[in-house]
Amino acid sequence: MKKSPFTTKEINQFKALLLEKKERILKELFDQSKELTEEKDYSGDLADLATNVLERSISLSLTNAERAMVNDIDEALERIADNSFGICIDTGAAIGKSRLKAMPEAKRTLAAQEKFDRAHSNRRKLGTR
Repeated sequence: MKKSPFTTKEINQFKALLLEKKERILKELFDQSKELTEEKDYSGDLADLATNVLERSISLSLTNAERAMVNDIDEALERIADNSFGICIDTGAAIGKSRLKAMPEAKRTLAAQEKFDRAHSNRRKLGTR
């Protein structure tokens, strides 16, 4: 596997970005889970109950996406630890610094990510995984 194309200083900056992002997401998850477990007053009508159920469902799907993001961040931190951070997992090419500044958890170059997304989109359309 190729070695990270970034300097130690750059790696430390990316690590700080990842840890800050992870901390923010975990705080949001904690706040959402706390809100979801609080007692709600369901003395309203059926429409109010349906609205509350829909809000909870949306909150749960957001937390699943956030959990996936935390997993991506943890994987990026592992790539930092094994000195492969900034290398596309599919092509072995360096991931652009501007992409990593915007998405420090990125594991693919933009072109490789687009190809990956198209392939997975086509599989979903065909009903395969």
